[in-house]
Amino acid sequence: MTAANELYEERLKRIKTAAALEKPDRVPVVPLANAFCARHMGVKMSEFCTNPKISNETIIKSFSRLGEFDGLQSAAFYATGLSTLWLSKVKLPGYDLPENELWQVDERELMTIEDYDAIIDKGYNEFLSDYYRERLDNLEAKLQPLSYMPQAQKNIEDLGIVLFCGGMATIPYESFCGGRSMPAFLKDLFRIPDKVQEAMDVAMVDILENTRQMLRAAKPIAIWTGGWRSASEFLSPRLWNRFVFPYFKQLVQAVVDEGVIAILHFDSDWTRDLEYLRELPKGKCVLALDGATDIFKAKEILGDHMCIMGDVPSSPLSLGTPDEVHDYCRRLINEIGPAGFILSSGCDIPPNAKPENVKAMIDSVK
Repeated sequence: MTAANELYEERLKRIKTAAALEKPDRVPVVPLANAFCARHMGVKMSEFCTNPKISNETIIKSFSRLGEFDGLQSAAFYATGLSTLWLSKVKLPGYDLPENELWQVDERELMTIEDYDAIIDKGYNEFLSDYYRERLDNLEAKLQPLSYMPQAQKNIEDLGIVLFCGGMATIPYESFCGGRSMPAFLKDLFRIPDKVQEAMDVAMVDILENTRQMLRAAKPIAIWTGGWRSASEFLSPRLWNRFVFPYFKQLVQAVVDEGVIAILHFDSDWTRDLEYLRELPKGKCVLALDGATDIFKAKEILGDHMCIMGDVPSSPLSLGTPDEVHDYCRRLINEIGPAGFILSSGCDIPPNAKPENVKAMIDSVK
């Protein structure tokens, strides 16, 4: 076994131990960064977000200068792939935007009320095939660069680094909300709730099967089962319990049944409904928070049920000092960990983060 292989196995054991609610030899650190790496390395955003090979090389170079960490949540980045999550077009730097601007999801009402019936009648996969071709400018052809992702993962792992997130899946709420646009979709929940739920139920059949097939082919350690717009802060309990949580339960169970860890990448504030997460499989999920949810409340409610990951916010990474970042990380390690905790940034490290602050986060676990 090579030194890189030994290092990989050591780090993988550390991460899996934490995910299983046990105490590793030290708290693992698994950051997430895309645009930050481009800025850090002086790579044009227009090249970084449209070429997975370039983004993979840039991520490796950036983090190689920032200390010793256990894993990453992204091996490469391809902005157009975001269209599959939110059924929206993506504006790209160098094409629709200045070459060093961040990419932008261009949310419009591309999906119509009639599309709910199309999903119910044809099934979700067939609907998506037509939708990608007709309303997202032949999206399937544009996804060809994603074929580089297995090589990007290998490049990471050959260095002894664990790729902790090997894919993503989400619930119908997220995709419908992006395709309809948030204002229109929220109106749908009040005006035609039964139709929306029927379309969600039909879509979920294909989403679950697509997820199973993806997991069996890629065999990842973990995947994002993410939520953004479906967070508690945006919906009443009545709507959240009808249109959000039942679908997350199905998706998480399908992931866990395949022997894969479900990373609940939950952006925005989910504090109100943390208690419901106890209904998900114990020791099989990782709750990844972005600074909006009260992570200390999450520890209180879920600390004996699921691993918690996070949640160094954008503000101290961008505006703080290394000492301030270090102190907050040590608080997380001592109060959320050391068992059942993975230190990470709260979602993406912001593009304007100070490299010395990112290094302070990584070094804080030692």
